[in-house]
Amino acid sequence: MPLTMLPIGKEAVINECRAKETTRKFLEGLGIIPGVSVSIISEIKGNLIISVKGSRLALNRGVAQQLMVQL
Repeated sequence: MPLTMLPIGKEAVINECRAKETTRKFLEGLGIIPGVSVSIISEIKGNLIISVKGSRLALNRGVAQQLMVQL
């Protein structure tokens, strides 16, 4: 399921990134890679604040929809 469907506070593991190559490389630089646990901290106007490896990151809805996660 896409990251945008994950309930706030639940933890999931990233399975794959369906974004373009440049976006994928950017996300990898932030530590958002397959196998990493993420959780949604909050949602503001469709955009997400997520927790990855103890850091908080903001993702817009379009990018978050391209990240597939599994509970």
